[in-house]
Parts: sequence; C-alpha cells; structure tokens
Amino acid sequence: MRYISRILIASVIVSIVCIMELAAPAGAQQYTTIRPDGRGGSWEFFLPVTYSDTTTIDGQGGSSVRLNNDWGFGFGFGYNFTDNIQMNGMLSWSYRSYDATAIDANTGKAKQYSNYMDSTTLSLNGVYYFLNGKVSPFVAAGIGYTFMDSNIPSGTGSSSCWWDPWYGYICSSYYPTKTEEDFSYNAGLGVRFDVNRSFSTQIGYYKMWIDVSKAKTTPEFDIVRVDFIFRM
Repeated sequence: MRYISRILIASVIVSIVCIMELAAPAGAQQYTTIRPDGRGGSWEFFLPVTYSDTTTIDGQGGSSVRLNNDWGFGFGFGYNFTDNIQMNGMLSWSYRSYDATAIDANTGKAKQYSNYMDSTTLSLNGVYYFLNGKVSPFVAAGIGYTFMDSNIPSGTGSSSCWWDPWYGYICSSYYPTKTEEDFSYNAGLGVRFDVNRSFSTQIGYYKMWIDVSKAKTTPEFDIVRVDFIFRM
C-alpha cells in the first residue's frame, strides 16, 4: 500500500498544477500561446546531471545499507502545453558505492561489506512554471519505475568460449546478481533560466522515494539536479 499513497500525492500535485492553469483568465492563457518567444506548444530535449546525497536504508533484522553520495546523468523529452505547464519523460542512471551491514541470524553479530550499485529510473513528470519570462521558479512531481542492481552474485555463473575473427579464442563468464525493481516517486522545486529561444537551463532540489521491498520504511533520497534544455 505504500506506493499507492505516493501515487496519490504525486497525482494531487499534478492536478493542482492543471487546475491553476485552467483557472487562469482567458486573456492570460491566450497570451501564453501566442508569444513568439514563449515555451507553449514546443518540444524540449534535456540532459540532466544529478547529485544524490548519502542515504541510509534500514533493512530487516537490524541490517542496513549506506548509499554514498555520487553523480548521475540521464536524458529526457518534454512537451510544453503552455508557457506554464510541461509534461516530460526522463531516464536517469547512477553508479554509487555503498557500505552494507548484514546481521547473523544465529549470533546477532554484524558483518560489513562494500560494493557498487547501479540504478536506473524511468519517470513521467509534470512541471508548473509560475512565470512566463526568462527566469521562472517551478514545482514538479512525478511517478516512475526504478531498477537497482546490487552487483552481488545471486547464483552460479555460466561461461562460454568461441573463436572470433579479430581476437581469436575468447571465453566469457556471466554471474546473475541480486536486483530490485520498485515503484518510485519524486517531488521538487527550482528555478529555470531561458538563455535564448533554443537553450535553457534549470536547477532544482528533489525528494525521491523508492518502495524497496525489504526496507523497514520507504527510503527517501535528496537530489540536486541541473538540466541542460534544448528546444526543438
């Protein structure tokens, strides 16, 4: 049921954004759609660069994992329905080190180990820009799906060998690893700067929640994101 509550929160925020736009005076709505340099009616391609702060996820039986801070990146496409309302889809990726604590079920002793985690998130987001000028604050909310790979082997591996015309005789091995796929949700605020008709940038602070199945509570992540935006 945890992910349902997050979906409701994100849906409420996006709904409020739409109501604010629909409630605007007719003249103001017309103004946003006929401006020659306005955002309304345009597609945008953007490249986000993210910085995720350190996060601790508490697991069952006293276990935990500390995800260390690191950078990430991604890409996305958005459509501006008006100067104020945008919907976008984004794919983001990060590769973060972590320190985990495992608890022996019989003795209760803790064991520490470290590794790296890959995470990929596909999200659908709504954005509301408060102003129509070159500088505008905004709020955003979205829902998505996050895939995480702990890079811990979860079974026996397999190997195969073959003759390659360039490299000769080659052997390769594959080991399955423990992965996790969960719903995720985000909300944020920030400021956008329209440099010119073709290029913009914006910086925002976001909260992200992932419904990790074995976590005690829904972990939250603090993210600072800078978007480089190219209008199409």
